[in-house]
Amino acid sequence: MDKMLYTAAAGATRIMEAQAIRANNLANADTTGFKADLERVNAKAITATGNSLQTRVLAQTESSGFSQQSGVLNPTGRTLDLAISDQGLFSVMTADGEAYTRSGVVVPDAQGQLSIDGRLVMGVDGPIALPEYRELFVGDDGRISIIADQNGITEEVGQLKLVNPDLDQLSKSQDGLFYGVDGQPLPADNTVQVRSGYLESSNVQAVSELIASMDLTRQFEVQVKLMQSAEKLAETGNRLLRDT
Repeated sequence: MDKMLYTAAAGATRIMEAQAIRANNLANADTTGFKADLERVNAKAITATGNSLQTRVLAQTESSGFSQQSGVLNPTGRTLDLAISDQGLFSVMTADGEAYTRSGVVVPDAQGQLSIDGRLVMGVDGPIALPEYRELFVGDDGRISIIADQNGITEEVGQLKLVNPDLDQLSKSQDGLFYGVDGQPLPADNTVQVRSGYLESSNVQAVSELIASMDLTRQFEVQVKLMQSAEKLAETGNRLLRDT
């Protein structure tokens, strides 16, 4: 009965891990630029001991990366609301080094430095700071230009560092940002295109995630019933032993 109990418990643990992934996706259904996490389940054979047969296989949850599907681009009319057309990522600076995101809510601080979610926006030549300006423009290639407040001269103040690495070069962290797997900054890609005045919505399919979560709940109930059955069988076996 111990084998049945541990197999059911392992299955319940796997389902709880999958539910956590689905719950996190649902919680970020309205997060700008969020990419839904995927799950993958592998069969892990339990090594047989002694003369027993290798018949036990447990399910093990592994990360399968994230969905690369693009979210919907919603117009906002704000110049520093940026969205990437098709593939690509913005670069920001964190305490752990350079990181990457699809969120394009760019906000200047009191000194004019641009940030996304409180993290400095990286340009091809480092962080970007805006001087006093009358008007602001962001080109499709990520070049930021202003019309100066005093003399009215148009000048370029920086270019966003946009990257477009292969999926196997990225890992997604718990903070929702992407990092290079080797910890090194990724090279800029001049082919990435930016749209000013738009924000990309989350690519989470809320209905699909909710249905998957409900299905996982039913699977968890099955595992709990198996554990209860294992307990009853053990109690019955112990009672028979006591009566003999």
